[in-house]
Amino acid sequence: ETKEKLKNKTVMMYCTGGIRCERATALLNQITDAEPEFQTKGVVMVRGGIERYLKTFPEGGYWKGKNYLFDKRMEQVPGKKTEEALTNDVESSCCLCASPYSQYRGQHKCAMTIPSSGKTCAVPVIVCDADDCQKLAVDEPQMLKCPLCVKGYQTPDTTPDFVGQKRKLGLIIRGGTDLVTGQKVDCNSGFNENPISQRLFVGKLPLTITASKLRLAFENVKCKVESIYWIIDHGTHAFYGSAFCQMASIEDAKRAQGLGTIRIPDTFKKKGTGKGRKKQQRTARIAFAPLREKDKLSLVSCFEPE
Repeated sequence: ETKEKLKNKTVMMYCTGGIRCERATALLNQITDAEPEFQTKGVVMVRGGIERYLKTFPEGGYWKGKNYLFDKRMEQVPGKKTEEALTNDVESSCCLCASPYSQYRGQHKCAMTIPSSGKTCAVPVIVCDADDCQKLAVDEPQMLKCPLCVKGYQTPDTTPDFVGQKRKLGLIIRGGTDLVTGQKVDCNSGFNENPISQRLFVGKLPLTITASKLRLAFENVKCKVESIYWIIDHGTHAFYGSAFCQMASIEDAKRAQGLGTIRIPDTFKKKGTGKGRKKQQRTARIAFAPLREKDKLSLVSCFEPE
């Protein structure tokens, strides 16, 4: 479907800082080289991304709105554009109350399930600073829904055979070495993602965590834990803040993993410096952790079922 939209058209690539669009441009060029029936009128790229574009055109140029950044700045705006003009540019809204809003804060993510893969969407969503919306986002994160899921967007069921294309172009030599990356290609492997599993890996836990607090953290997001396995150092038996959680059901595991993180109750860390330091509730990271054939369950001394 995407290829049909791009066919016989000039394609412009752009991203935040210019890195991802460079890789996407190389990928698109590879596809057009390997598939004669699919051709574009050329691929152009915004050099340096939107970040450099806004520095070059401080009035905004053709850019509308704000540029979301992945560092502490959070966003970039045209330096010479007025606040009124920026406000008029805003087309985004809070995913809960639909009021105009343009700031991503709180690391909130879409909780919808993608039918084609069975995975949680997890696209970042905007939640405004209204008390009711902030409380609802924390207490009922399953209500969060991104614009893509609202419109019913579905991810493709299939992906291009990138390895086959590289072989056709002579970019993978005998023995399976990729001439572009210099790495060995495993033609039988897919994307390096853990499949869906009832067991979750939970990391960045506070060292004072208890089984009761960890269970409560999952219960607060409507997920139930069946058992907890603390991960300890085999030599020192020290705990460094990670655990495996066997969830009560695969639905519980999907729901929790889709959130990406969970808040640990009654644990806080200080953020900022000087008088501006604030207390911030600690969060733990979550990922699927299927039990592999060579894996063994943790020792009984590391297992806390209560």
